[in-house]
Amino acid sequence: MGMTAAAGDGGAPSRGRSRVGPEAVLLFLLAWPLLAAGDDIPVRGRSLHIDCQGHGAPAVILDAGLGGSSLEWVFVVERLRGLTTVCTFDRAGYGASAMGAMPRTSSRIANELYLLLDAAEVPAPYILVGHSFGGYNMQIFARRYAYMAAGLVLIDASHPHQVERFLAPPLKLLTAPSSRYGIVQFRDPPPPNALLPEPVRRHIAERARRWKTRRTLGSELLSFRDSALELSMSPPLGDLPLLVITRGRIEGKIDDKRLLMERLWLQLQTELAAESRASAHLIARQAGHNIHIEQPGLVAYGIALLVERQRFASRPEQPFAPPAATREVLEDVTWLRDDLAIHPHAQEPPLVARYRDDAGEALR
Repeated sequence: MGMTAAAGDGGAPSRGRSRVGPEAVLLFLLAWPLLAAGDDIPVRGRSLHIDCQGHGAPAVILDAGLGGSSLEWVFVVERLRGLTTVCTFDRAGYGASAMGAMPRTSSRIANELYLLLDAAEVPAPYILVGHSFGGYNMQIFARRYAYMAAGLVLIDASHPHQVERFLAPPLKLLTAPSSRYGIVQFRDPPPPNALLPEPVRRHIAERARRWKTRRTLGSELLSFRDSALELSMSPPLGDLPLLVITRGRIEGKIDDKRLLMERLWLQLQTELAAESRASAHLIARQAGHNIHIEQPGLVAYGIALLVERQRFASRPEQPFAPPAATREVLEDVTWLRDDLAIHPHAQEPPLVARYRDDAGEALR
């Protein structure tokens, strides 16, 4: 979950500049038979689906946001599978996975992921990657199973105190149900992101209409505050390598309230980046909430940085050499923090200056 339904997972088609060229679409179409594959693994009497591609260590594990789909990672997977093992999975109740035990909290999801990776024989260590609500799940996994985690990448991820922070004045904005009990009413699911290839959009749309998907989404939403509490009570990250990637494009109508929301979101993201003593924080300037779809080259590059950093740690006699990145990947990114020593410059994001100019006294 992002901050609000309007900025949440599986959102409306992006109007931002696409970072996905025709070559990437062609590569995806060639790779589609592989991406539609995977394995159904029995975990505590239920079948969970996982799809691992590529070879090598550390393995990269990707988790989607609230109501999201593992198929959303297609562009990131395509860029990483030549570098190392990269795995997507369907949380219980989504995609090809069976319904899971209720309630659907992040603690339960992290435990199921542990059992799934063990049963699927995906060896640790892992680079754990979570988008939005998936960030809750991956943070809990990294904290609970620290001996298996080589790095953590949070992509516009949820903050454990975001609900109360948005509910406080001056915003007074309710971003999650106030009770774990109730009924979630659904309208038609939002269309998949328009930047995704048509076969992916079709599969995502079909899955979103399933009863089990809606029931699972409803339980994750009703349990959102419980998941946040579980994360707050988890052990600290310590010096686990952490990369936080935050959206840089405001979606929807821009007014003083929206600017306040975005400023708070940036503050929360900055706090996430401070959770580890070894972290970096960057802004994806041309992406909204779905950074992994709108700037997948940047997301893949950030993950590759942690992959190579882990490999360097296992052979310190060789100098650390960050993976090469195209100018297109790096031209629309602003680095705010770099305790990982992977980029020479850090600067104030243009968004902050724009907030000051546009919102004036509302931000003071």
